[in-house]
Amino acid sequence: MADIIVVNDKSELYNVINQKKTEGYLETELAVISKSKLHLDDLHNSQISMIATSGSFSDRMSRLLTGEDGEEAVLSRYNLTEEQLEEHKQDILDNKLLLVANRDNSSHDEVEDHNAAYKEIDITHYAAESKGPKS
Repeated sequence: MADIIVVNDKSELYNVINQKKTEGYLETELAVISKSKLHLDDLHNSQISMIATSGSFSDRMSRLLTGEDGEEAVLSRYNLTEEQLEEHKQDILDNKLLLVANRDNSSHDEVEDHNAAYKEIDITHYAAESKGPKS
């Protein structure tokens, strides 16, 4: 389950990010959720996901037509209880930032097991075995 930390400002966000890194989290396992797009160049140049619940113009228009809630759409991927979902939605609407730390426990061994690029194939070919014309 994801570890979600609510922070009030950008300086506090940097402290929490550094704390999570010392706990062993990779940048790819961290995400920052905010109401609007954050302009933090050092985070945009990292592998930390920056997610704005307001989304793009097309996202806002589709939500207007479907009645979907942007905060709920973003938070739904973290398997939260109804209480946690409502609490964190309100945090986002109050212009707080959420740092989500979610461990990647998946194994990437299937790539090596099933990718032909990793298999050694004997490509020795003898003319006697060929069904084509012989010279």
